[in-house]
Amino acid sequence: MLDSSLLPALPYAALIFDCDGTLIDTTAANESAWRAALAEWDVELDTTWYRARTGLPADDLLMELAKETDREFDHAAVRAAALDAYSRLVGTVEPNAPVVAVARAHHGRVPLAVASGGSRRAVEESLQATGLRPLFDAVVTRDDVRYGKPAPDVYLLAAERLKADPALCVAYEDTDEGAAAALAAGIRVIDVRPILGRATT
Repeated sequence: MLDSSLLPALPYAALIFDCDGTLIDTTAANESAWRAALAEWDVELDTTWYRARTGLPADDLLMELAKETDREFDHAAVRAAALDAYSRLVGTVEPNAPVVAVARAHHGRVPLAVASGGSRRAVEESLQATGLRPLFDAVVTRDDVRYGKPAPDVYLLAAERLKADPALCVAYEDTDEGAAAALAAGIRVIDVRPILGRATT
């Protein structure tokens, strides 16, 4: 059943969804993957610290961690280790049913896209593992743009690929960084956190 608070207000021509935490509950798997990757650098990942930064691109997360720990990281190596760990865990992720219900209800009626701050490999694996990939006409990830969220790049590119005016798109997000990215692209935002039982900041 559709939750009315997640339904987009008219007029709209396309819907664009964040992936991690919005369409799919990947929080535990991503955290475990980062913990495994950072353990190779003898760094213990703090859950509270990590969950406050889940909307950040991987490189930004590592830069903040470097400041926090006074350590330097090989970003490419840590990202690769985290991706490999996530691939082993992707079978544990679950769709967020209320948000997915919106996508299913609009599939075939308006163009749909994913605009994610994650890597293409992880996003595609998540969508495939949950059976959601066929719903979307376009998938845009951090790998496709120069700047990740909170910059508007992923949303602007998603709208372009859907051949939709950003002003007529609606975005679904679960982080402040993601909402800022969509708003900077001129796209209206629906925050899914209240529906998913998570606090907004």
